[in-house]
Amino acid sequence: MESINKELISRFKAILICLFIVWAFAIAAKIAMITTVEKQYWLKIAEKAIVYNKKIEPKRGDILGDNGELLVSNMLKFRLYIDFDNIKNYNLKGKKLKETVEKKDTIWKNGLDSMCDGLSKIFPQWTPEEFKRHLKAGIEQKNSGKKGRFGRRKYPLCPDHELYASYTQCKQAEALPILSSERIYSGLVVEKYMYRKKFFGSLASSTLGDYKVLGSKKDGTPIVDKHGLDETYDSILKGKAGIMHTEKQKEIIDIPVKNGLDIQTTLSVELQDICEKALRNGLTNKGSSAGWVILMEVKTGDIKAIVNLSLDKGGNYIETYAQGPNNETPNHALGDLREPGSIFKPIAMGIALEDGKVKVSDSVQTYGGSIRMHGFNIKDAVHPKRKWQTMTEIIQNSSNVGMALIIDNGYKDNPDQFTDWLVRLGMKTNYHLLECERTPTFRTKASSAWSKSDLQAMSRGYGTAQTALNMVTFYNAIANNGTRMKPRLVKAIKREGEVIEKFDPEVLDEQIFSPKTIAALKKMLTAVVNEKGATGARAKSSKVSIAGKTGTALNSKGNMLSFCGFFPVENPEYTCIVQNINNIGGGGSTSAIIFKEIAETVMAKGERRPLEHAKDSINKHTPISKNGNITAAYYVLEEIGLDVDDKGISDELDAPDWGNVRCDDNGNITLEVVAENEGIVPNVKGMGAKDAVYLMNKAGLRPKITGYGKVTSQSCAAGQKARPGTIVTLTLNP
Repeated sequence: MESINKELISRFKAILICLFIVWAFAIAAKIAMITTVEKQYWLKIAEKAIVYNKKIEPKRGDILGDNGELLVSNMLKFRLYIDFDNIKNYNLKGKKLKETVEKKDTIWKNGLDSMCDGLSKIFPQWTPEEFKRHLKAGIEQKNSGKKGRFGRRKYPLCPDHELYASYTQCKQAEALPILSSERIYSGLVVEKYMYRKKFFGSLASSTLGDYKVLGSKKDGTPIVDKHGLDETYDSILKGKAGIMHTEKQKEIIDIPVKNGLDIQTTLSVELQDICEKALRNGLTNKGSSAGWVILMEVKTGDIKAIVNLSLDKGGNYIETYAQGPNNETPNHALGDLREPGSIFKPIAMGIALEDGKVKVSDSVQTYGGSIRMHGFNIKDAVHPKRKWQTMTEIIQNSSNVGMALIIDNGYKDNPDQFTDWLVRLGMKTNYHLLECERTPTFRTKASSAWSKSDLQAMSRGYGTAQTALNMVTFYNAIANNGTRMKPRLVKAIKREGEVIEKFDPEVLDEQIFSPKTIAALKKMLTAVVNEKGATGARAKSSKVSIAGKTGTALNSKGNMLSFCGFFPVENPEYTCIVQNINNIGGGGSTSAIIFKEIAETVMAKGERRPLEHAKDSINKHTPISKNGNITAAYYVLEEIGLDVDDKGISDELDAPDWGNVRCDDNGNITLEVVAENEGIVPNVKGMGAKDAVYLMNKAGLRPKITGYGKVTSQSCAAGQKARPGTIVTLTLNP
């Protein structure tokens, strides 16, 4: 009995061992199957289940104006393509592949005409026939197996393969026949591109700059093209990327993304526009290759406007950070180091007065406007009327001889006394407003190239290289009664509207010169503009009092013509510098005129008087109304209490009527509705730019504006058939 039990136990053990061996072989076989035959399948499952270390790109911060206006922000644009071979991506075979191909062909055949009609409305520069012809060429290219110009996998939806679509256009296209189908049938491919949009066009473009990702290095580091504020404040604007992964289609944040902060500048959109228009008007037809303006607020040192215009190959003045024949630096006003010419003379005069080398009441013999000093012939551009000239007359008439004598006689035995003053006054200071700002310089006695003639050269604006920023900062100190403010371009850093860090106005020097010297310089600069025959007489205005100094620096690359000053003289609010490169005339004949226009327009903008002061209680005056949106005109006229013959005009501002405004000799106003004809060039004469552009765009045309005021002519005659995409030039006059 005992032997039977032992045998049974041995058999049971053998069975268990066999089972374990079979189980082990099964596990080994399954492992082999998973690691070989089923490897790709399980890897795909793993990818769907868990995705590690996915980068979350931060939103780049915005650049704001002085009142919080959005100047620059990140925007999305899209490129739309058709992948005619996209079915290959789905690994279909046999019957399923055949059914899918047949269904795709049917959808394209039945929906092509409707899709092309819709695309033509979204992109009016092409007709439905042009879209159909373009897409059929892509289909034929795919069927023939040829690669073609664009390839089969990335064939542009529109005839222009470089076209970027807006978000709205992209969504409208995705809703069209064929394109609204599943991607396996439509083949639609949408590529997103992030770009920095300037909401006021080229206004202050070289100062705002840009940020473009051009590609990446082998290690993944992006290659970026940066300029202006986008470059200088990159570390603040760019933010910090986050990290996430997904588990079972659930996103899990490992490191939260930190979006970039916003920077609020001191730039005024309105003042920037005023300065750009004045500069553009002044440069046009003058032959200037470039010109620039800085407008600074006296009390704060805030830069309210920086304009940099360069003449391009097409003969147009543009603002750009791109280098070119007339734009060697990204920002002329901050990066163009040049000899300033005679606008430097008030600096030298102020130093001489402060050191007691001369008194305001002194006179200097100017030898008929010509003298030889240290081997150089020095001449005055304006022949002096008298043998001796006072200190004021030397600045007023911009006497080279007078300034050379004053500074050379006063400092030839101790030139360091003069050059040390220049350092204290900021003539070697880089304020680091932008990365492109350059550091001004001049020679000192310690310089190896120093010579005896350097003093007389610096006294009249030669032998030193300065930026417009440094010059306007000094003049601002004169306007500010001797207090030198640090130029300010950014006043706050914000996160979602909340101020994170604030940069208050900063005083660099409480008093650059004594009040007596400052008062003397103010009188001299006022005389430059207001005395008969003075060099800055063209800056004189009957609307605002102006003080300043002209300057002409001769240079083989082009003479720099300048005017720097402040206004109004009684209580200065703004300091401004205008410079341009031109071989004709002087600073008084170009820059002074531009300065005057800026000063008058800026001060007119600030005029605010009660409306009752403008009311005429005797004569009946009818306000001038333009043609166009007559629903809006009706609303305004009714609000100010005028009777209007409206003839049933719509009162819905969101769905206005369009037409003409008529006014008879008795002041009676009639609003006439003009029917809109679809597909016909509208008559926009008498309209303002806003209404004219709207109607032209609505007709599928591309309007181009010249001038200001109301439309006086249009290049495409009203009433003819409108061909979508045609450029129509609208000429406006006051």
